[in-house]
Amino acid sequence: MHELGNGTLACLSVRTGFDLVLAALNFAPGTEILVTDINIPDMFSIISAHGLTAVPVSVNKESLHLSLDRIRAVMTPLTRAILITHLFGARMDTDEVVALAKEMKWVVIEDCAQAFTGNTFRGNPLSDVVMFSFGLIKTHTTASGALLKINDAGLHAKVIELNEKLPRQTKRIFIKKLFKLGLMRFLTSRVPFTFFYKIVELAGYDPDHVLSSFTRGFQSKQMLEGIRHRPCLANLRFIEHRLRTFDPQMIEARKKKAQLVLEGIPAVMRIGAANFNHSHWVLPVETSKSDGLVRHLRKNGFDATKKASSLVRIGAPEGEDSDLTLDNLVYLPFCPSLNERECQQLRDLIVQFTVTKR
Repeated sequence: MHELGNGTLACLSVRTGFDLVLAALNFAPGTEILVTDINIPDMFSIISAHGLTAVPVSVNKESLHLSLDRIRAVMTPLTRAILITHLFGARMDTDEVVALAKEMKWVVIEDCAQAFTGNTFRGNPLSDVVMFSFGLIKTHTTASGALLKINDAGLHAKVIELNEKLPRQTKRIFIKKLFKLGLMRFLTSRVPFTFFYKIVELAGYDPDHVLSSFTRGFQSKQMLEGIRHRPCLANLRFIEHRLRTFDPQMIEARKKKAQLVLEGIPAVMRIGAANFNHSHWVLPVETSKSDGLVRHLRKNGFDATKKASSLVRIGAPEGEDSDLTLDNLVYLPFCPSLNERECQQLRDLIVQFTVTKR
């Protein structure tokens, strides 16, 4: 039941899969892995836990791509692998990067946790490992779970062997995650969120912090212990069911609504505006007045946040205007329940804010 097809593996999370892959590769301590410089902190922690060194490559704000020049500038004889991370629902063009990696005999690992769109995207066919997430806030969520596609038969066999040695997570924990998923969806609907936000503020808590605690899959101190499990059978069955019933029209509808929001927003605020393979898993905008924009949108009933994602950036280079500034990001309250009128209202509120705060 753990295998969903040739070369695939369903596991507890992308972090679990990545941990298993690094264990199977068994690189020598000090080996360098080139990484997209933005990811969740746990991915960098896993690299460190295996005695390896993460070498960041900055991603371009407009295209959300990695450039060969930046990769060549940081690669060394110690480089043995590259972790390519697709951000915010956008797909980067990986052909040139993968071609260079194959020339250098690096292992290519594609982190597609934020880029699932069903069968329309399965990663680069030449990547050694491709990873998709179905965690709490991901597209087509199954509350927890991930799917790995491993194109090397030997590596796949080693990862399967290691995974079989992991204890199975209990059904009780999975049910708790399902309950958390239902609660999150209720609280982030417009009317319940407004009530929730006011109650939490009156109680003296930060609503952003409370909401982000819901989306945090594993506590950082016990992260490695938490990820080193197999999903329970109920979780596996749910993953299989969701994969069979995925409707790609959901992605198309989301993209159309995203365009309604983005079409009137100043170009300087858009993230990935030059990326034409964007599914808009989340909808971040960049502004130096991020706190003010969050307050403005919340005052008008939209649950914008600065903490919808736990992304961090490592080794941020200075003086590169095209690179992302995570502290300036505002995640717009973009979800399938928004209708066209609400999308237009959200856009108008952002435009209004940018005009009045010049």
